[in-house]
Formats: sequence, C-alpha cells, structure tokens
Amino acid sequence: MIIAPQTAEQYMQFLKDTSWYKHAGHNDSGEIAYLALGLAGETGEFVDQVKKIVRVSGFNNYNEFRRILAESGREELLVEELGDVLWYMTRLMDVLNIDIQELMVRNTYKLYARLREKPEFKDLEWPFTDPFISYENVKERIDHVCID
Repeated sequence: MIIAPQTAEQYMQFLKDTSWYKHAGHNDSGEIAYLALGLAGETGEFVDQVKKIVRVSGFNNYNEFRRILAESGREELLVEELGDVLWYMTRLMDVLNIDIQELMVRNTYKLYARLREKPEFKDLEWPFTDPFISYENVKERIDHVCID
C-alpha cells in the first residue's frame, strides 16, 4: 500500500519507490541525463504557461497577471507544471545524494552572504538558531567541500 508523503523525505522515498522510467534506480549517467532533460523540459513548460499570461497582462502589473491567470484557467496548469519540476528536481537530488535540508541551508547561506554585501542588509541576522547550522558552521562545511 502506498501512503501519501507528509515530509520532504517521505516524498523523496515515494518518488523513488514509484519511478518506472528505463534507468530508474540505476544511479548512472543515463538516469542523471534523463532527469536533467526532464527538469529542463518541465521548466520550459512552466515558463511557456507564464509567457502566455504575460503576453496578455504585460510585464509590470501583478494584479492584472493574477486576474488573467484566474480567468484563463491556467492556474491549475502552472501548479501541475511546478509539480512536474518538483518531481524531476527531487529525483535528481536523490540520485545525486543531495539532502534537501542541506540544500536549503546552503542556499540560504549563499543568499545571506550575498545580501550581507549590500549596505542596507549589513545587519541582517542569520535566520537559523540551531548551532549545527550556524553561519560559521555552514561556511566551514561549504569551504571543506570546496577544498576537497
């Protein structure tokens, strides 16, 4: 019996257990290529839906974009395409052995470091309180990986 995933880890396991493409579970270059191409394709499909709305709403009016999105019935299409993007991204993280929480922390570190360079964000506080994910600890982990 398949149980609906409740956490990111359960979602990742669910995808792993239910993947049926040719290279599924091989963890080889064929699987990585298939997933990367799928991610690019699904991202393109999402972008294409956005383009169709922007073509009518224009680039600068968020409220008009939302109105046309609702009236056109494309909102569900956007959600479906983002779901497909999430599927491919999650499978790639699994095949490449990338932990989603570590990825979120590292991405936060990258964005935080970039923002801290701007004068208006120089006093920005590090968003995590857990000592394992302190700014210094994450920097050390990233530096260690980059050096090795």
